[in-house]
Amino acid sequence: MRKLVEISGLTKVYDDGLVQGLSGVNLVLEEGMIYALMGTSGCGKSTLLNLIGTLDSPSDGEILYEGKRLDEIESISKFRREFMGFVFQFHHLIPVLTLQENVESALLPNKQVSSKERQNRALNLLNDMGVGHRAQAYARQISGGERQRGAIARALINYPKLLLADEPTGNVDSKTAMLILEKLKGHLKTTSGAILIATHDPNVAEIADVIIEMEDGKIVSILNKVAIHDSDKSLGLEGFGSPMRVTLFE
Repeated sequence: MRKLVEISGLTKVYDDGLVQGLSGVNLVLEEGMIYALMGTSGCGKSTLLNLIGTLDSPSDGEILYEGKRLDEIESISKFRREFMGFVFQFHHLIPVLTLQENVESALLPNKQVSSKERQNRALNLLNDMGVGHRAQAYARQISGGERQRGAIARALINYPKLLLADEPTGNVDSKTAMLILEKLKGHLKTTSGAILIATHDPNVAEIADVIIEMEDGKIVSILNKVAIHDSDKSLGLEGFGSPMRVTLFE
C-alpha cells in the first residue's frame, strides 16, 4: 500500500526542554487504513496529531507527506486544506452560521468549486451523517451530537487523503458514536486515504486496522490487525488464536 505519511525520530519538547511531549516517534500511515491512537491522557496523542496536521512544529525529526518534506511544499495552507481533514473533540462550529454554511465554509477558499457544487456537497454529506434535516438550523440551535456530525461533514467536504480526528466520539452518546465510526469507515471507500483517530473509545479500536499505543511520548506497541489476518489466511489459520502485538519498548 502507498505511504501517505512517514514519520522518523519525531520529538517535541516544551519549556526549553523541561517537558517532553514526544520522544523519537517513528510511524508510517498507509492508504486505505484506519489507525487508532490510544493511551492515557497526556501520553502525547494530541501532540502527535498536531504535528502531523502541521498545526505545530517538531523540535526534531522529520515528517514526509507522500515522500515530500513540508519545506518542499509550495503552499502549506493550500496543502493542509486539500490533503487533510480535521475533527476535534469540540466541534468548533461558528454559532451564527447554519449547519450547512459551517460545512460549506471549508470549501470557500477553493475557487474551482462553484457555489452550487459546494452547496450540494455539503447537503449530501449532512444527509449521509443523518442531519440533513437540520441543515438550515444555526449551530447554537442543535444538539451536541448533531454538531459533531456537522463537524465531521465539514472535515470530509474537501475529500481529504488524511483525516485526523482527536476524540471524535468523546462527547456523544454510544449510538451517535457508532454512526460516526461507520461514516468514517465509509469515507475510506470513496478515497484512497487514511484515518488517524486519537481516542480512549474501545469501539474505535474495534473498527481500526491498526492500534497504536502511546505512553510517555513514545509509541510502545503497534497491532496491525490487517497484516495478522492476511498472514493467518495464507497459513490457513483463520479463527485460531488472537492477534499478536509488536512491542517497541518495555
